[in-house]
Amino acid sequence: MLPLGPNPIIHYVLSHLSRNGFKDLIIIPGYLKDQIMGYVGDGSHFGVRITYVVEPEGVTFGTAGSLKLAAHLLDETFLVVQADVVSEISLTDMARFHSDRQGEVSIALTNVDDPSAYGVAIVDEENEIVKFVEKPPPGTVPSNLVSTGFYILEPEVLDYVENEKWDFAKDLFPYLMRLGKHLFGYTSDSFWVDVGELKGYLKGVNWVLRNFATDPPKDARLIGNPSEPVFARGDVKIGRGSQMLGPSWIDNETSLGENVQIRPGTVLKENSRLMSGTIFETGVAFENTVFGRNCSIKSTIIGERAVIGNDVSIDRSIIGQGCNIGNNAKILPGSKLWPNTRVEEGDTVDGIIAVPRDKSFYFDTGLGQYSGILATSIQEFLDALKIVPLESLEYHIGRRDIEKWTKDVLGSIQLADNIRTVRRSQLIGEDLRLQLVKVVKEWADRVSSPEPQSDQEKQIDAPLTTT
Repeated sequence: MLPLGPNPIIHYVLSHLSRNGFKDLIIIPGYLKDQIMGYVGDGSHFGVRITYVVEPEGVTFGTAGSLKLAAHLLDETFLVVQADVVSEISLTDMARFHSDRQGEVSIALTNVDDPSAYGVAIVDEENEIVKFVEKPPPGTVPSNLVSTGFYILEPEVLDYVENEKWDFAKDLFPYLMRLGKHLFGYTSDSFWVDVGELKGYLKGVNWVLRNFATDPPKDARLIGNPSEPVFARGDVKIGRGSQMLGPSWIDNETSLGENVQIRPGTVLKENSRLMSGTIFETGVAFENTVFGRNCSIKSTIIGERAVIGNDVSIDRSIIGQGCNIGNNAKILPGSKLWPNTRVEEGDTVDGIIAVPRDKSFYFDTGLGQYSGILATSIQEFLDALKIVPLESLEYHIGRRDIEKWTKDVLGSIQLADNIRTVRRSQLIGEDLRLQLVKVVKEWADRVSSPEPQSDQEKQIDAPLTTT
């Protein structure tokens, strides 16, 4: 539901499916399912028909495992789309490719410059996939073809999904290949981007904005220089000396102070306020955000109701909703702030996830026995794991407290699953400490990285199935 310009991501996914002739869709919503269902409705606005299949509460599903919930509705060849992928790939051509090959699975592939952050497919001269290599070191595989998240499957493929945790890339596809089933790769050089991470999301925003030149929203008007188009909707106030370069989008009730600079690739949602001298370049500010004087915002997402002080610098970061950043603060590349986090005046945030005080993790050594150590960021959590008494770790791992905190506060089902695996290994003492530190550090390094996540690491997917 994140906006790419004036509309949320799912708008562009459904529009692409409709343009390619896919009219009967099944949506399996995960995170924010009520918002997704409320926005999409019955699909008539997009010229499609929607059936919803909702995951039961309290169960962790993989991308393939969740699809098995819809198996009773899938009795003919169908297309699977990950809902955080924006693309111009011809799905009708892909469907013809699949029909001609008569295999069990066809996967849309695209070439990337650096495949080391993806699952790489190696195909033979008949376009059959002969091997998958997950996140290979640079220069170690003879292919730059990676999966785009578009799959065409025969219905019997779902019979091979063994449990609800299975993912396509990690579990199902390798299993099918071991059984001798035929998986083909449909290669396309059309535009494609995974918007599930910051770099890809901003690339998707720029794609939407550049399309405005030929297909602007009906309720938008062009302001500024037509060669650098900035589109606005509703009442927008622009202060003296402000400069705007596009493609950019400015929403209703937004106000710009004097000498504000809006640079290409910027989206300002409804009721955003930028004070004098602030520069916003290549990023998105959600509704009701406030920016002080002389700020520099680059390649960043700012959540709704965030308040940014004066002389703040933010670069290639994600700022959660309701955050409050004090004057002269610096948010360095790769940083992510949990919603409602306060950054004090003059502080520097460097690649960590901060959480509000009321959601901190308090380390106890027993019921009601506080150790004196708490964590308000992932870095503090890592540091605490290294020094807290062993009885504290054993106490919390036994009560599943760490799993719950990482899932509910840090928002990572993947990390919670990894910690659950540690708990089930029944490690104790320093062995337990070392393993916890290892899995948390691996996750922290990954989420602070600007590189894309693999299929099984994403937690916000809402798979779409079309027939």
